[in-house]
Amino acid sequence: MNIRTHFKCPLPRSVRLKKHLLVKTAAAALKRFKTPGLEVNLVLAAEREIRKINKSFLNRTCVTDVIAFNYHPGKNLRSVKGPKPFGDIYICAPRAKEQAAEMGHSLLTELLILSAHGALHLAGLEDDTPQKRTAMNAKTARLLKKLL
Repeated sequence: MNIRTHFKCPLPRSVRLKKHLLVKTAAAALKRFKTPGLEVNLVLAAEREIRKINKSFLNRTCVTDVIAFNYHPGKNLRSVKGPKPFGDIYICAPRAKEQAAEMGHSLLTELLILSAHGALHLAGLEDDTPQKRTAMNAKTARLLKKLL
């Protein structure tokens, strides 16, 4: 799995230097997908871009912390030559900063949580009910505990 990070907004140098941890977290959440050549984009974006994406693709006008777009067509990926687009994870860096302050942890920790959360969405998990959200949050916590 090839996970590319894209910084489309200002972030502290200390976070940029730890981008390998964001990639490692997303990769761990997606480990069951073994098809060679899968590509995921992990995009750290500003509120304006997240709002635009929400409006264009999800018909929402709000800013959310993470949005994941899943592109994988299932077993048909094996027949695709070259890079295979699997999905995109967009993280709203300013929202992550706010949430980190609210939760009392670092920006990097919040970005790791959101990276795992977005990757779990790409892996097929949903959080559209309170029960599913609780299960997804628990899986995210277990994943980060193993990695860090």
